[in-house]
Amino acid sequence: MDPYVVAFGTGLVGLGLVVWIVCAYVAYRQAPPRGRRALTWGILGIIFGPFALFALYLLPPGHVEGSHHKADPRVALYEVPKEKRH
Repeated sequence: MDPYVVAFGTGLVGLGLVVWIVCAYVAYRQAPPRGRRALTWGILGIIFGPFALFALYLLPPGHVEGSHHKADPRVALYEVPKEKRH
């Protein structure tokens, strides 16, 4: 086997692996600001690489962490009366 072909092929595989891991890290870091779970998207980034990162940016913002129930839409309409200044 030609040593140049083996070295070139191994270099491309190594570069692809680095790109895959960087995409997983970026997905892990960018998931919380987008309302997604970091660990889930980190694992998806390891499995799917740049495709997971692409999906993360295409999806609409998710739910806020720690909020497992829907907020009452009437809460936004309520306004606390302010004290009158004399």
